[in-house]
Amino acid sequence: MSGSNNRVYGIDKSFRDFYKKMGGVEVLGPVISEVFFWEENQCQYTENTLMCFNQNLSQNQGYFFFPVGAMLGGNTSLNGNTSNTALEVYEGFMPLYQKLGGEPTTGRLITPVRYNLQEKRIEQYFENIGFYRQMSGDEEKIHLLAYGAYTCNEKCKFTARQGASVNVNANTVSMPFLRFIKRFEHLDAFGEPLTAPIEIQPGLIQQVYQNAVFIGNPALPETIHLLDIPVRLGVRRDQPGPQLYSLEDNMVFYVVNSPNGFHVPSVFDQFIIQHGGRELSGSPLCEVYEDGDHIRQCFQNYCLDFLPGSQEVKMVPLGEEFLQTMNIQTEQVVLFEYTAQTVTILITEKSSHVSLNEEQELQIQVLRTENRTPLQNIAAKLKITLPDGNEYFYDVPATDQYGISKITIPAIKRVQNGSVLTYSLCLNIPGDEPLCVNDSYLIW
Repeated sequence: MSGSNNRVYGIDKSFRDFYKKMGGVEVLGPVISEVFFWEENQCQYTENTLMCFNQNLSQNQGYFFFPVGAMLGGNTSLNGNTSNTALEVYEGFMPLYQKLGGEPTTGRLITPVRYNLQEKRIEQYFENIGFYRQMSGDEEKIHLLAYGAYTCNEKCKFTARQGASVNVNANTVSMPFLRFIKRFEHLDAFGEPLTAPIEIQPGLIQQVYQNAVFIGNPALPETIHLLDIPVRLGVRRDQPGPQLYSLEDNMVFYVVNSPNGFHVPSVFDQFIIQHGGRELSGSPLCEVYEDGDHIRQCFQNYCLDFLPGSQEVKMVPLGEEFLQTMNIQTEQVVLFEYTAQTVTILITEKSSHVSLNEEQELQIQVLRTENRTPLQNIAAKLKITLPDGNEYFYDVPATDQYGISKITIPAIKRVQNGSVLTYSLCLNIPGDEPLCVNDSYLIW
């Protein structure tokens, strides 16, 4: 959803046909500015683009998307592409890419396809527009990044919809095995990447994910397999036994050492079939067993849990545990957790004291503690507590590319002169522990 206070405009008649041809509001997003003139161009912002018209251009009757992506900088720069391989359009984005008209519409490709750890999405930037899809959810649902809302910034009173914001400071990592993973039922089954791709020998790449470790040559799919991390981590192992149950018992018998083997629940068998078969999972290491409130079974290359409450089958997140056993350079680890140790929150008050009829203004800056780089697109909740215990709550807008957000607190007249108002600001971030700072200001 976009912000509730967003201001939208009608499409100018000069752009009406072009806007419709390019997919209208569903693809380009709502119109977020009035039409304006800049040099020889007539332009109008949508959430995802800057549409322009130049009567001196012959291509596409003079209509085009302005190349705002080429000016974003940060991690969207071509200079950030350290790979020696040529950039390619991710095949998952290809249907929308072609529907829009290919490179003449999108502009040149400026990043490889990569995973954005903060926004939890797969993304790829072009000069004129950008594509993304969430790691989880509908495989075919491809969206455009909110280039327009980002570039227009405060001139357009518009906050991009959740998940679409441009983030030039986010940690990103390339995913050389993405084409291989895309063949399977669920793109997020293996979890998020925890490391950058690591070349362990010429042509052989390894990358640790939350639930599995891929190894092989991405250009040669037949070489790609999973590392046997359950074996290396010493998970439970049983001796193979004779077959006692069948499909009538919702079990499939996997022969391991003929005629002996292990019974695999039908729901696990279906998951394995949908995710590369036994060739990728490897053979069972044990019979199914209860582990807390779920049912577990480990195979050579990954473990599976069945959660009776939700009827879901999921891979067990062994990647992080395996990561602890690796001799790996810190810069190759991309996992970032929001904690009081990794995140710094700075709050600057307009004044340490305000009058009864005066507004208070807070500027919030959110930084990574390690290198002081800004954390973008972090929203927050602000709670003001009065001396009598009454509380006021405010939504703090998401931080910008400098990690900065501002909020104005209206004058609170139901307090007496000399009152101290305490406040607590908590970031809207993933994780079990809230990340908050507390302070106060004086009414005087």
